[in-house]
Amino acid sequence: MNFMSDADSAGEPTGSSTAAELAYVEKFAVLLEHMGLVRMHGRVLALLLVCEPPEQSAPDICAALQASKGSINPALRTLTAAALVEKVAKPGHRRDYYRIKSDAWTQIMRTRASRFTPVIEAADEGIATLADSPPGRLDRLREMRDFYRWFDQELPQLIERWEQWQTQNRANE
Repeated sequence: MNFMSDADSAGEPTGSSTAAELAYVEKFAVLLEHMGLVRMHGRVLALLLVCEPPEQSAPDICAALQASKGSINPALRTLTAAALVEKVAKPGHRRDYYRIKSDAWTQIMRTRASRFTPVIEAADEGIATLADSPPGRLDRLREMRDFYRWFDQELPQLIERWEQWQTQNRANE
């Protein structure tokens, strides 16, 4: 599979990956690992961000990353469950293919925002429980609660601004 080459008329890649392309995928995977993603998941995600065609089968991904099916399949399941990657069918093909899900980044932020409420509630409970405690203890809880409360309020507007910006930028391309 060639990450960034043209595909033939059947949509299949026409060449092999260059050392620079493979190095880029590995570098990006390490960056994602530092952000908390399992390295193999990062490798798969990085590959799907730059490959051509954008839809790849699990065997294609295994071959490109020189990795086993046993390491690629869990990565694909995790990335699919996280709504970063989606499984698609190609007409005339029996295999499943995977690609980066359209609007994945916005959806991830919306999903993460739903996790703020329990943190805010837990902080409020801690503040109530420790109401008679020294101010330093309460200050730490209040700061955390206030940060999540602020982010919870601001994130919908931030996503809306992103969508407007994205629409405007695409119109200008």
